[in-house]
Amino acid sequence: MDLSNTATLPSLIAIIGYAITLLASFLRRGRQKKQVHYLLAFLLASILWQFSLILLPDDFYPPNMDMVILLLATTILGMTTAVYADWSGVKWQIMVTITAVIAVFLTNILQPVQSITIGYRILPIADVVTNSVWLLISGYLLVRTWINYKRTTLPWHANRLLFWAIMLFIIFTGEGLLIFGETAVLHIIGQTLRLVGTIGMGYAIAYHRIFDVRTRSLNLLAFIIVTLLTAIPLAVAIFIAQLIFVDQQQFLIATIVIISVSFIAYRRFRGFIESIVYRYLPSDATDPRQVVRRYSQDVYKILDVQQLSFVIISTLNDLLNTDRAALVLSTKVESGYEIEPVSGVADIPREKLTFAYDNEVMRMLLQRQQPLLQYDLDFSPQYEDVETAVRDWLKQMAMEAYIPIGTKDELAGFIAIGPKRSGVPYQASELELVQLLADQTVIALQNARLYSELSSKNDAVRHLNMDLVAQNERLAIMDKVKADFITIASHELRTPLTQVKGYADILAAMNESQSLTPKQTQEILGHINRAVRRLEALISAMLDASQLDAEGMQLSFMDTSLDTVVRIAIDPMVQAVKERRISITRDGLADLPPIRADFKRLVQAFSNLIGNAIKYTPDHGTITIRATVVPDQNDEENNMQIVIADTGIGIEQKYHELIFEKFFRIGSTQLHSTGATKFKGAGPGLGLTIAKGVIEAHGGSIWVESEGEDEERLPGSRIYIILPMMPPGSEATPEEREEEKERPSWLVG
Repeated sequence: MDLSNTATLPSLIAIIGYAITLLASFLRRGRQKKQVHYLLAFLLASILWQFSLILLPDDFYPPNMDMVILLLATTILGMTTAVYADWSGVKWQIMVTITAVIAVFLTNILQPVQSITIGYRILPIADVVTNSVWLLISGYLLVRTWINYKRTTLPWHANRLLFWAIMLFIIFTGEGLLIFGETAVLHIIGQTLRLVGTIGMGYAIAYHRIFDVRTRSLNLLAFIIVTLLTAIPLAVAIFIAQLIFVDQQQFLIATIVIISVSFIAYRRFRGFIESIVYRYLPSDATDPRQVVRRYSQDVYKILDVQQLSFVIISTLNDLLNTDRAALVLSTKVESGYEIEPVSGVADIPREKLTFAYDNEVMRMLLQRQQPLLQYDLDFSPQYEDVETAVRDWLKQMAMEAYIPIGTKDELAGFIAIGPKRSGVPYQASELELVQLLADQTVIALQNARLYSELSSKNDAVRHLNMDLVAQNERLAIMDKVKADFITIASHELRTPLTQVKGYADILAAMNESQSLTPKQTQEILGHINRAVRRLEALISAMLDASQLDAEGMQLSFMDTSLDTVVRIAIDPMVQAVKERRISITRDGLADLPPIRADFKRLVQAFSNLIGNAIKYTPDHGTITIRATVVPDQNDEENNMQIVIADTGIGIEQKYHELIFEKFFRIGSTQLHSTGATKFKGAGPGLGLTIAKGVIEAHGGSIWVESEGEDEERLPGSRIYIILPMMPPGSEATPEEREEEKERPSWLVG
């Protein structure tokens, strides 16, 4: 249909309405500038469209130019909707829409008179294409806006989209009446609907807080139903009176009597009807005084923050029928307020966040002592400067409102409540009731936090006392170790010195009696040399241990085969191992790549570790040395893990760290028995200390695991060693590389 035949007066009225809306929107433009710009463009296009309806003649070429302008306005309306609803990925949709409008324009130019038969009607192709494109664009905008509304979980956000969807529906209904209507009355209704919808959109953009559409609609529906049901008895009575009283005077008297009786019974009857109607509609039937009294009794004696949080959340769940709620604590720190959620219903972020003192959110909660809606945070110009971190943190909470707990001088925290299960926005009376409950919570929360802080300090003191007891026990053990050191050291030093002196006396006596043969001399000197080597090893161990407390060990790095290190470490103990029938198994060592290490120091460390395993493993036991390549902190395979596991008597849990201390040994010094490989043979207590020092000097780590000490059950122990393949500072210089080429290949592997 050609819209140019539409009445001129409605179009002029519409032009005035669009112009006033345009001016008002321009004057009230604020934070939503992009939305306002698109709306202004839509209003200008609407005014241009109305002028085309008035000014373009019926035979204007190309035809349907008024519809092309309407499609352009609808396209701009789609852009406005996309910005208002914060749609993503709309660029391609805009391009498709613009392409469709251009196609309509070209169709009207190229095919102005061709027709097509649809059913029993012959229609111009240009009209069919034009109307079809309008239906597709308007239908798409309506459907997508409705889908966005249904997917939005926060009620006030959903209410905003619902209002916009209704305005779209009103606009498109009006346009449909203008396009397809055949009478002037339909055209007037269409113009009115489109103007009303456009004014509604201007209101939605100019005012961020839109009235509650669903609640207002339900209240209006209830009012209409109550009014109709209340009026029905009166209308029926008057109708019956008209049937009974034929005389006009009698009917008038009966009518006056009926109205008088109705007036007397109206209030009670209307109250009865309202009680029935509102029973099936959402209403606030809660007695605030009863809720506050019961809540005050529940929180009065609570001294635990978690329990207080549980009571708050339970009360709000029952009162507001919500699935999400949380108590959030606020602590005043140097840079602002530190915010920490306590607990809640459903998942909430638990990390702390600091709100600055001049933060608008804190100013609202602290100074105004009023509930804050997430909707206001997202759309009110007042909060446009809120920090992104704060805004994102609050969005993660997915709450509908935040109710402050505190005074004007101090904010103790706030209550966060999520949307209702019904999806209806919170009413002002409900928020006032929750604020009243929050005011009743101030003293209870302050007491609970004070009690929690005291409990935490008591726990800290108790843990400090426990640590102090443990440290005292450790100091007592170390004092005993120092006291035993003199006994052990004198024993370890006296044993080889006694051997040297004894054999020297024998040598001197036999020499004086001239009964000493060369073979006897060689045998006696061999005993003296062994004692001297034992004494030398003891002194070297003490010197190595002293280096750990001074500047540290000096290492000489070179490419080293770990398999060779272990074989050389075991070699001096092979005979003793055979005599005690102990089995030593090596697994994975031959497959390891070379590492940069101090060959001599690693041999010393593994000799001490393996020797320790041999000494505390009974005869016929087993020792397993297993090595694998493991990843480091960057998940790169740059480390080696060596595990020395035995089937020995094990180690008590309390000694797992002490065994690496200098001069520490398990057992009584009265039972001290020197021996490098015999069962439970003791030394000066330096072997594991030196081994740990060597490993850590290579940038590695060492620890022990054992279920405990038991000579019958034999739980065994496992020494874990982590060695980097390339310790820090171990890179070889070109000169060192040349020297390493001359080393035997079996040392490297």
